Amino acid sequence: MISPTQTMENTTEVEYISIYDKPKRGRGRPKTCKLSDEEKKERLRVNYKAYFNANPEKERERVRLAMARMRAEAKKNKI
Repeated sequence: MISPTQTMENTTEVEYISIYDKPKRGRGRPKTCKLSDEEKKERLRVNYKAYFNANPEKERERVRLAMARMRAEAKKNKI
């Protein structure tokens, strides 16, 4: 049997992990969505379209109010 010396390397293949070292925490919230940016935009587009097709009265009212708001701002800026 060979007695270990300081010059001998550790022959185990598993890296030593101290029980006293704390693991590093990731920054921010974990990423759970696997979709690309284009796929996310397409999914939102489909959802918006389905909502507007299901609620045409609310959509017309929203557009009417937005147009009235734009007219009021334009009138205010002219004066």
